[in-house]
Amino acid sequence: MTDMGRPTILAAAFSARQIAASAKLAGIDCLAVDFFGDLDLRDHARKSEVLRGHYPDGFSSDALLAALERLSEGEEPLGFVYGAGFEDRPELLQSVASRWPILGTDPETARRLKDPEAFAAACRKAGVAHPTICRSRPADRENWLSKKIGGCGGSHVRHGDADEAPDRYYQRFVSGERISMAFVAAGELYACLGYSRQWSDPSPEEPFRYGGAVGPVKVAAGPDETMREEVAGVLSTMPLRGLCSADFVLDGRDAVLLEINARAGATIDVFDHPERPLLGLHLAAMRGELPELDTDPYGETRASGLAWAVRTVVIADSFRWPGWTRDRTDPPARFERGEPICTVVASAATAEAAERLFRDRTREINQMLGSKAA
Repeated sequence: MTDMGRPTILAAAFSARQIAASAKLAGIDCLAVDFFGDLDLRDHARKSEVLRGHYPDGFSSDALLAALERLSEGEEPLGFVYGAGFEDRPELLQSVASRWPILGTDPETARRLKDPEAFAAACRKAGVAHPTICRSRPADRENWLSKKIGGCGGSHVRHGDADEAPDRYYQRFVSGERISMAFVAAGELYACLGYSRQWSDPSPEEPFRYGGAVGPVKVAAGPDETMREEVAGVLSTMPLRGLCSADFVLDGRDAVLLEINARAGATIDVFDHPERPLLGLHLAAMRGELPELDTDPYGETRASGLAWAVRTVVIADSFRWPGWTRDRTDPPARFERGEPICTVVASAATAEAAERLFRDRTREINQMLGSKAA
C-alpha cells in the first residue's frame, strides 16, 4: 500500500499501458514493466521499468524478476497482473508466483490453456466446436494454418505450407467473421463484458498480423447463446480467473471457438470505462465477485488497434503526437518497416463508422510522420 492507502499492483506485459491506465481509473497504483516504456506508461504507472526484449518474444526470467524486485522495494503490492508476453512461458509465471500472488489465472492452468492438445481435449470434453489440430504438416495445406504454441497477436500465424517445428502446430482453417468475447471469470463462473469484431493487417512476412478491433458490437441471439455456452463449457473443465477473452469465428449461426486468452488483452481500450474500470472488475473476480451487467455504460462504439510502419519512419524531436494515439514513443525515434508505430483509437456512433475513422487515422499517422526508403 502507498502512504495514501491506495492499493498497489505489480504488472508486466509487452505493453503494460492498458493495464496501468485501467488500474489508475480504478484507484489502484501500478508498478509496471514492459518492453517500450512509452510516454503513456509514464503517465499512468506510479513507477515503471523498461526491459529491452525482442517483440514478440516474451520476457527473460532473471531480468523480469529483478525489475519487479526493484519496483516493489518499500511497497506492499497486492500481487502481480500479467498481460501478453507469458503465453509460452508458464514457468516464468511460476517463478513470479513464488514471490508474489498471481492476480489472474494460475500458471498451470495458463499452461494447459495454451497447450494445443490440452485445449482441444477440454473443448471435446465440453462439447465445444473447435478446429481440428495436428503436429504433422497436412497434405491439403491450403486448408490449414500453422501457429506457434503460445503465440499471440497474429504475427506468429502462417499458412499451412509452413515447415514443421517443435514449437508449432497446424490448425484447420475456418472462414467467417472474427468475433471476440471479453469476459471476467471467477473459476467456473463468468460475466460477459461484450463482443468486439477483429481484423488483421497483413504484411508479406506476416499474413495474419493483428490490425485492430471495434466494439461493443451486437451479435444475433443464436450465436450469442452458443458463444456463451461454449465459454461456460471450457470453464467447467478449466476454471479461469480475472479478465479473459475468447476468440471465435462466426459462419452464419455456427460459432467455432479458436482460443481463449486468460489475461488482460488488446481490447481493454474498447471496453474500459471510468464507470466500470476493467482492472477493478479483475480484482473483484479474484475475490469471487462478478459484476451485474444490466446496463451499458458506453454510449459509443470504439475502435482500437495498431498503426504499422509501411516504410522506415523517423520521428523528429519536435513531433507532437495526435490526441487519438496511445503507446507513444518519446521523440526522437525510428521505426523500421513492419514495426508498430503506436496504438490508434477512434470512437463513433456505429461500429462501421468507428472502424472507418480508425483506418483513416492509421493512414494519417504514416503520412504525418513521413517516411524514407529502408
